Amino acid sequence: MLSGSTTNRIHFIGIGGVSMSALAKLLLLKGYKVSGSDKVYRREMEELAEWGAKVYVGASENVVKNSHLVVYNQAIGRDDEEFNTALKHSIPVIRRDLFLKEVSSSYDKVIAVSGTHGKTTVTAMLSAIFERSNSLFTAHIGGHGEKGNLVYKGDEFFITEACEYKRSFLALNPDTALILNVESDHPDTYKDYLELEHAFISFIGGVKQNGMVIINADDEFYKRNKNHYKRMLTYAIDNTADCKAINIINLNNGCYGFRIRVKGYPDSDIMLSVPGYHNVYNAMAAYLTALTNGIAPKVICEALNSFSGVKGRFEYKGMINGGRVYVDYAHHPTEIRSAIFTALNLKPKGKLKVVFQPHTLSRTEALFSDFIYSFCDADEVYLLKEYVAREAGGGKTAYDLYCAVKERNPKNTYYFKNQLELCNVLCRRIEDGDVVLILGAGDVSLVAELMMGKR
Repeated sequence: MLSGSTTNRIHFIGIGGVSMSALAKLLLLKGYKVSGSDKVYRREMEELAEWGAKVYVGASENVVKNSHLVVYNQAIGRDDEEFNTALKHSIPVIRRDLFLKEVSSSYDKVIAVSGTHGKTTVTAMLSAIFERSNSLFTAHIGGHGEKGNLVYKGDEFFITEACEYKRSFLALNPDTALILNVESDHPDTYKDYLELEHAFISFIGGVKQNGMVIINADDEFYKRNKNHYKRMLTYAIDNTADCKAINIINLNNGCYGFRIRVKGYPDSDIMLSVPGYHNVYNAMAAYLTALTNGIAPKVICEALNSFSGVKGRFEYKGMINGGRVYVDYAHHPTEIRSAIFTALNLKPKGKLKVVFQPHTLSRTEALFSDFIYSFCDADEVYLLKEYVAREAGGGKTAYDLYCAVKERNPKNTYYFKNQLELCNVLCRRIEDGDVVLILGAGDVSLVAELMMGKR
């Protein structure tokens, strides 16, 4: 569709999403005229307007009917007004995942980063590495790093997140497929782990004939499927692997240093600037992927050592009453426990106060028991009303989770219906030496913004 000489006006339904906005930016850079709509205003839309896109909240029949192609997000329902306008006027429509595949097909090599946790951070790490190496690449990132959610430096390598939601990653046929970990996270897509596992097996099956799979050998998925594939490289901390992290030490402020050992190469020393033990795994994944694609170890280490992280991934927001405030995208029990472990490594002199907003009712229900026990190491737990996102009902609510957590910890568990009320209570309760950790993938980060406005 993109190769057609008459396709120069492209419209995005749901353009405010981080992935869609990155694709829209790329098309603008390549000379296309871009328009887009969303149901609510998002900050990405303001940036796109500055880049020259026509963006708006709501729907416009005139804009859609004058487009040559309409790209829509899989969360868009078939009753969407603009989607139906496109069909009515016989304008070609394409899902975001299939459009991503078409965009990637114009590059010499595609690197796809998949997994339940860490995709955005690893994709941003790879972007930093490839930029330092002066490679010709484009990075399509599901979050905002130092250079935003799109980095465009050329058309040799296309580095992208490959998300398992709605099986969208199966549209890609990468040269390098990276699998960070596999855990149940989308019960509205997969009925059980076995179905999820089969999707990742299919993703591996889509790798090009001479391509490479890079996989975490400490993850259960690898242990169950390691004998199925020949062209596979592994990384690990605990198990035997092609790439190992050894001599891991806690540096300061929750950051880690370690030595990377890869067969056939001299050892490399990494001193991360981003906190979290999980980032040892993320750095190894990025290291092995970059090495496999021809980048020198010295360049990789320099990029990883200076990597400053992604917005919303254990992001320091400021001080309130002598307490430090952090925001993290964690919305899965594994991610919550990891974020709390990282916060404890900051060695707070006071209390660790954890704020969490559940994201999707179905996820909260499917992982309910795990969620309950995710907050055991927090001194105080503040549950905010759930971010419903794409669901109309059913499942478990934040109040359900509050009741279950409070049963275990009745004195230090609280529930709030809105961000402003929660902000006001937190600001009164924070004391010198406390750490406040605000977790979730919805709009819970607004709590931190409101808190910073009260300083």
